[in-house]
Amino acid sequence: MPDLPNNCASGRTDRANIALFAVVALSLIACQRLPSDLVALADQVPARIEAETARTSGSERAFDEYKETEDFAVVQRYAESEGWTDRFSEARAKIRAADAVLRQEIQPLLERDQTSEAEQLRAALSKINPLLAAARDAAGHWTARRDFLQQVASDPAAAADQCTTALAEMHRTEPDLQARASRAKSDHAARAAEIDELVGPLSALLAAAEEAASSASAEFAKIRGGDDGDLALLGDSCRLAAASRDKFVAGAAELGAKLGELDRSYSRTLIDMRADYSLVLRRQTWNERFDYPALHNLEFRVDPVSSEVFEGVASVGGSLAYLSRGWRGLRIGLASGLDRQHWDALSIDPFVRWPDGDTNGEIWVESGDVKYFHKYLIQEDGQTTESDWTAVNEEFFLANLDNLGMDVESKAYGSFESERLAHAAPPGMAFVGNPHYGRWVSDGSGGTFWSWAGPYLFYSSLFGSPMRYGRSDWDTWSRDYRGDRPFYGGSSAAPRWGSRSRSVQTSPKMQGSTFARGGGFRRPPASVRSVASRSRGGMFGASGK
Repeated sequence: MPDLPNNCASGRTDRANIALFAVVALSLIACQRLPSDLVALADQVPARIEAETARTSGSERAFDEYKETEDFAVVQRYAESEGWTDRFSEARAKIRAADAVLRQEIQPLLERDQTSEAEQLRAALSKINPLLAAARDAAGHWTARRDFLQQVASDPAAAADQCTTALAEMHRTEPDLQARASRAKSDHAARAAEIDELVGPLSALLAAAEEAASSASAEFAKIRGGDDGDLALLGDSCRLAAASRDKFVAGAAELGAKLGELDRSYSRTLIDMRADYSLVLRRQTWNERFDYPALHNLEFRVDPVSSEVFEGVASVGGSLAYLSRGWRGLRIGLASGLDRQHWDALSIDPFVRWPDGDTNGEIWVESGDVKYFHKYLIQEDGQTTESDWTAVNEEFFLANLDNLGMDVESKAYGSFESERLAHAAPPGMAFVGNPHYGRWVSDGSGGTFWSWAGPYLFYSSLFGSPMRYGRSDWDTWSRDYRGDRPFYGGSSAAPRWGSRSRSVQTSPKMQGSTFARGGGFRRPPASVRSVASRSRGGMFGASGK
């Protein structure tokens, strides 16, 4: 609320102050009300309940009239055995439940009309649609059921054929499905029980379809022979068979993809990373001789800029430079906290396109942006390739500053995609202990180390010098870190793997990386993170006159 003067010079001022208080008070009151869109929806609820009540009554009258027709004889026994009339009571129960929500929850909230209760109103309104939809379905059940049974009665052969076709399609798919499952269990014996669990629901669908088809066939034989067959059993059985077929076909495709996951193997080893920095500077100029001068703005886009300049400029806060232009020429004064070298690195002409008549100006950082990139050594099924620069989000980039030379993602042969590891680990560590990739051999002094199979030998010399994993390394990772947190080995002061490890920092390949050339090994991770935080706008903003 604005400050008002303590002493009023006249009655007119008093009246103005009172009016101002009233306007502000009304504004504050208005701000406390429920959102208009929710109120509009709530206002519609009584009419919707009334409409559904009328619809239910109309449907019940129509059913009573239908019972007096000759057509009703075809479906009478199903109407009685299935309790079609009970559905009207069910519909009314749903309508009463919706009305209770209206009276007990929605209307009190509307009466209080408080912004703080907007979510309660939203939650109450969310109950209405399901209740009224259920009422509509229940009231209209008899028409849907009547139409379905009449369709079966008009062409029972077509209904029976639906069962036959559905079952035949499942029988065509099932042998290949079983063969794939059998091969998977042979290749991945340790996962045999899980594979059987995956196949089980599909086998159950096939059995259900076979049972439904048998029931349908028996009823169709009765009808074809002139007996009184069960139209409901025939039709519902064929519906069940068709639904089972659809689920079976979709499930078989999903199972095939799932089994294929077991044969896939991949890892992404982080071999380089970079951050590209850019700045948007704003210049504002004006004529200092005027009390209320026109302000003129101009943007300078500086892209790229080094991380040191980005961080140095961002740390200034407020204006970077103060400008003047007059009979004594062009003058510029830099902010006390700005390094002259950082200003020069921006390479902008602060007086370009200077508006005629303006005498003064300021320049500040309007916004900053950082784009992040990774480069990976990708291993996939024994084949290795090096990726191009891949854009990553800020969170992922910052989370992996310590993980140069590490696998940031891996999935071993014999594992499902859901078991993919996304916590940094020494390169290839996720594959150690798996006979698909090599074997444990004696080191000649009572210990063992992992010997890689041919396609994976590159893991032993990834950074130039020989590297191997002892059994204790793998045991520690597998027991305490696997799938839970990054594993660097050694100590926090002297890690064996990752960006701060000697093996990575002395590797010729890593020393030639963009990360190393940009000073990544010399800069602590906290420094990079502070630059990133500034890029989100925390240190940037307008200054000017």
